[in-house]
Amino acid sequence: MKFIKDLLFFDMQTTGPDPDKDNLIQLSAVLLDKDNLLEKANYNSYIRVSYLDSIISEHAKLLHIGFEDLRKSPKIYDVIKQFHNKFGDNLLLATNNFGKLLFLKAAFRKAVVKFDYDPHVIELWTLGYIYTLNYGLKKMPTLATFLDTFHLKQARPWDAMEKVRLEAEVFKRIIKEV
Repeated sequence: MKFIKDLLFFDMQTTGPDPDKDNLIQLSAVLLDKDNLLEKANYNSYIRVSYLDSIISEHAKLLHIGFEDLRKSPKIYDVIKQFHNKFGDNLLLATNNFGKLLFLKAAFRKAVVKFDYDPHVIELWTLGYIYTLNYGLKKMPTLATFLDTFHLKQARPWDAMEKVRLEAEVFKRIIKEV
């Protein structure tokens, strides 16, 4: 199956579920070629949201990384600018759920970068739900369900880069079977 635009799968780690009050602390993405769904590029960055050592330490524990690694990480403005400069906006966004899209939009707003992506977004959860119905799987279409179904392993569930690569692989396998 060929797509009209390249697909940018993205995932993130956040400090909580609410994009209006919680923070993005890791942003990861893989760009898949529209013709063959092979990875063309990727991006991964941790995000420092505070100068306070106590908050940096708390976020570093969430990410399973060292305090210094997070302390030296860029702020949201720089991360979003790098992300946007690397990929542009002439692509189709893809994510495992729309909540992540809300966080990405909020991050663009905080960074004062125009969010000018195609309004059509591929959402893996919806695609997975249809897949589970068609193939008789009696489980909710979570990432864990699909990792099990496709015999994929997740070594670091807290790592957005690993997760986004697995989500892209699940997407490719679902598309291959459809």
